[in-house]
Amino acid sequence: MPSAPLFLALRYLRPKRSFVSIITLISILGVMLGVGVLVVVMSVFKGWQVEFKKLLLGFEPHIVLVQDAPPRGELPEGVTPPPRLDWRELQKQMLKRPGVVSATPIVEGVGFIRNGKSDPEGAQLLGLKEGTDNALLTKLERHKLEGKFDLKSDNIIITDKLAKKLKVKLGDTLGVLAGDTIRQMIRDLRAADEEKDAAKAKAAKEDIVVVPKELVVTAILRADTAGERCYVPLFIGQELYNYGGDVSGIEIELSEPDAADQLSYDWMNSEQWPFDWRPRTWTENHGFMLQTVENQKSLLYFLLFFIILVAAFCVMNTTITVTVQKRKEIGILTALGTKASQIISIFLTQAGIVAAVGIVAGLAGGFTVLHFRNDLRQWVAAQTGRDFFPQDIYFLSEIPAKIEAADLGSICGLALVLCVLAALIPAWFAAKVDPAVALRE
Repeated sequence: MPSAPLFLALRYLRPKRSFVSIITLISILGVMLGVGVLVVVMSVFKGWQVEFKKLLLGFEPHIVLVQDAPPRGELPEGVTPPPRLDWRELQKQMLKRPGVVSATPIVEGVGFIRNGKSDPEGAQLLGLKEGTDNALLTKLERHKLEGKFDLKSDNIIITDKLAKKLKVKLGDTLGVLAGDTIRQMIRDLRAADEEKDAAKAKAAKEDIVVVPKELVVTAILRADTAGERCYVPLFIGQELYNYGGDVSGIEIELSEPDAADQLSYDWMNSEQWPFDWRPRTWTENHGFMLQTVENQKSLLYFLLFFIILVAAFCVMNTTITVTVQKRKEIGILTALGTKASQIISIFLTQAGIVAAVGIVAGLAGGFTVLHFRNDLRQWVAAQTGRDFFPQDIYFLSEIPAKIEAADLGSICGLALVLCVLAALIPAWFAAKVDPAVALRE
């Protein structure tokens, strides 16, 4: 009868206040915990991946075109240097390419910022050109806490993290020095110290004068979503880093950011591409971090596989216990002509039921934890005094989560398959029992 294995499997699982019932309950609990942990961890990790990518794309240029430095030294006689393409001409060309939303000049470099006589704070500076066609500025607007983006005069846009360190607010004036200026000052001071003539050394030190560029804070951004970069007008960046009318690169915004690598490859391999310019994508800028995330994902899946494997061993223990206690009944069934495959199907069905109940309970528990994840985080932090999801490490103020049907399907399928396979071995041994021996016992 087709329903016989299911009938007997349910009968063996029926609570009877026995040791078997306790083992069955523990098995269900093991599967529930395994599935629940998998659902929570995989959903949080997937959510963090998505939010981390959104975070990068929220303030990072999709592609930056950088011009190689001109050749140094004297060229051989009769050899003329190859023509270099002006950034203005390249900008016009890029705006005509498919998939490009905007192409704007930038100047980037390291700077040191201080408020009055405070200790200087290092920061990455990016000089931008104001305009409605600058898609990067449009992205940054979403991260603005207060103020306005005024890049037409001597202004600077900083983050709330830097504002807190320097104890400044909107309208305050900051002194900004380029990193190259500081390095040159250090070289001049060392050269003065090496001067043997004390008078000349003193005079050389007195001649070293570094005047910071005074800029007014006109807007403050959220550091947790906009990164820690500061922004200045393009002409200020050119002045700080001695670019004159040149720029350090051209910032490209795309309609499809995920296509940045493929587009940059196609550009570099086209015949019309200028030899002295090379693209640098957002994935290259953060390649180490993105690769670290992928490595963590692979390791995480490997470890979580063993959680389900432990739950499967719990189901195996239940099957072993049931087959031992029901040994006499198995002998009777065998003596009545029940096939070995039918005996095996009884216990495989039993394992499948235990796994299914545990999976459903695990999904319910996992969804509950995910729903209250940030409340649980605050409660644990209040009880232990330690935040297990620090913002400075994970770059997010809240625990993200993204539940995908494919992940849930793989979790449930893996748990069910492993539990059924774990029950196969004791079920096979039970089916091979000699009915005469079983009945004598």
